[in-house]
Amino acid sequence: MSIELEKYKGQSTRYTCPKCGRKHSFTRYIDTETNIYIDEKVGICNRAIKCGYHYTPKQFFENNPSYNQYPYTINYSRLGFEIPSVHKFGISNPEQRLKELIPIKQIDNKYLLQTISKPSHFLTFLFDNFPKEDVERVIKDYFIGGAMDNGVVFWQIDSSFRIRTGKIMQYNPQTGRRVKNNSTTQHLNNSTPKPLTWVHSEMKRKNLLPDDWQLTQCLFGEHLLIKYPEKPIMLVESEKTSIIMSLYEPSFNWMATGGLNNLTENKIYPIRKQQITAFPDLKCFELWQSKAERINKAIGSKIELSNILEERATKEDKELGLDLADYFLNG
Repeated sequence: MSIELEKYKGQSTRYTCPKCGRKHSFTRYIDTETNIYIDEKVGICNRAIKCGYHYTPKQFFENNPSYNQYPYTINYSRLGFEIPSVHKFGISNPEQRLKELIPIKQIDNKYLLQTISKPSHFLTFLFDNFPKEDVERVIKDYFIGGAMDNGVVFWQIDSSFRIRTGKIMQYNPQTGRRVKNNSTTQHLNNSTPKPLTWVHSEMKRKNLLPDDWQLTQCLFGEHLLIKYPEKPIMLVESEKTSIIMSLYEPSFNWMATGGLNNLTENKIYPIRKQQITAFPDLKCFELWQSKAERINKAIGSKIELSNILEERATKEDKELGLDLADYFLNG
């Protein structure tokens, strides 16, 4: 028995939500081996913020112990990573997906694969706070890697599956918060890691890339367009937030700009034809609103901003500059 959310094959595979009553917004869990639904109420509403309904198979079987026809066992093969071909996903000419004003430099995928098996404090936090199978899913989806001193590598991979670079960051394994001050982190080898560095910079330092190699960034998570072309896009600022939200709300493609000022035309261009909802961090709504209006006008994208944080935030929340993941992590 293998249970997963039913893949999108048109409106006939999306149903009326049992909670909010919205038509064509509910995705059911299905046994892919028998093509039988677990129950008409077992699934997730795509309106993550306005509804939030999510009744899992595990909850259903716990609430219905006499329901023995489909015992709750999900077959999940051990992590295995495959570098996909864009042609496998029906993209006949991926180069047309990007507005390339300059040649795009890329990093050999062997360097990405070398980081996959390495631990990080960030993954320690995820495994301590989320189900193991969910964390393994996001590791595979985002190719989350590890670096020296338990740093995490957030790889930037575009929708043609070109590896642009990787951002190496430090996180507290207990709180999941980013470490910005070297003195706050203890290391077994008494080294002092950089709070933030880049894979391409480290490769240049080790003479693995030529000195004239130039970085062209893309959205973190842009490559999810290859794997999940039907999912709506949710845009946030930080890589951590996109991963955390993917754990809470997997029915969306969560992508990140990688910084407050990184909401730009070049980063949005590859996804300009997609449905995009942006969630600015607190204190950043007006800045992202002005940027989104300019970008929409310039390249024909349709970025819509959610003001859900602004509506719910307390004065203290705004002073702290909380983001969407903070609210979910705090319940």
